[in-house]
This record gives sequence, C-alpha cells and structure tokens, in this order.
Amino acid sequence: MTTPIDLKKIERKAWTSYFHDGLWDIFMGLLMLGMGIYILVDETVWYIVILSLAVLVLIIGRRLVTIPRVGRVKFGPARKVKQRKVMAVGAISLLVGLALSFIPLSVVDPPQTVVAAIAWFWIMLIFGLVAYFMDFRRLYAYGLLFAIAMALVIALDDLIPTIVFLVSGGIALLIGLVMFIRFIRKYPRTAEGLPSEGGTDDNP
Repeated sequence: MTTPIDLKKIERKAWTSYFHDGLWDIFMGLLMLGMGIYILVDETVWYIVILSLAVLVLIIGRRLVTIPRVGRVKFGPARKVKQRKVMAVGAISLLVGLALSFIPLSVVDPPQTVVAAIAWFWIMLIFGLVAYFMDFRRLYAYGLLFAIAMALVIALDDLIPTIVFLVSGGIALLIGLVMFIRFIRKYPRTAEGLPSEGGTDDNP
C-alpha cells in the first residue's frame, strides 16, 4: 500500500529549508549590531553601511549559496498570499513609522515610559506578524530582543540599550554563522535541490 503524498507538508518543508542557511539570522544580527553602533557613535552613516551590508549578505548569500544547494521552489497560491502579506506588513509599518516621525512629541508630550511601551508593542506586533506569515519561529525571539532594546533606548539615556543591542546582535550573528557553516556542510553545491510543488495549497 502506497503512502499518500502530503503536498502541503512537502511545500512547507521546502519553504522552511530556506531558513536553515542562517542568512536571516545573520541579517537580524547585523541589523541589531548596526543599531547598537549607531546609538554608540551617533553617526547615521554607520547604520546605513551596516544595514546595506546586511541586505547584501541576505541577497547575495541566497543567490550564490542557498539556491545552488537546495534549488528554487515554485510555491502554491497560499504561500504566495503569505509572501504578499509580509510585504504589506513591511510597507504599512514603514508608512506608519514615517508618519509618526513628523509628529512633534512636544505637541502631545507623553511620558517616556508610555512611548517606550507603545514602541515595544508596535515592534512586537510587526515582528510577530512577519514571523507568522513567514513561518520563521526564531524571528519571534529576535523581535522580542529588538523591541526590548528599542524600548530601553526611549526610556533610558545610558549605555544599557546599546549593550542590549550589541549583545543581542552578536548572539543572532553567531547563531547565523553556525547555521550557515552547517548548511554548507550538509548541502553540497552539487545537490539537485528540492522538488517543485507549484500549485499546492498550504494552511499550516
């Protein structure tokens, strides 16, 4: 008796395999390290340089390392909907952030603790939604660390937020590098990659 093929399970496994390379962990690590360095030296150019490096690592690493080893998978409609939701959440968070940046705090004059609490909740909401739609569980933890550090930046005026950002970024970067090395060892470049399962539905 043949075992029925679970296309949803295959597609989800193919999708999550893209997070085994550690590149997203490296991206988050550099992002948090960049924030810590920016706060420490108060130079925007450093954050722009590190953020650009993080984006390049993610894009180039995916193209030159991940895809040649696990292949390029054509995902079904449900997964594509989730990808669009991730982009929508990112766009909305960016627009809201830009809108709030034009509101002078002197107009409403809220306590720093209130602003910090709102920032913590907003960052956790954004990271939580993205992590859910991407099926990337480690992003919940990174979101929590990022939200705590950002709330401390608003509530405190000392080195504690900088230390939190630098330590959190260092941990994420170390995890990403370890996973990246393991990924290269586990999946040789000559691998044929994962099978394409286009047209399947995915509701994990």
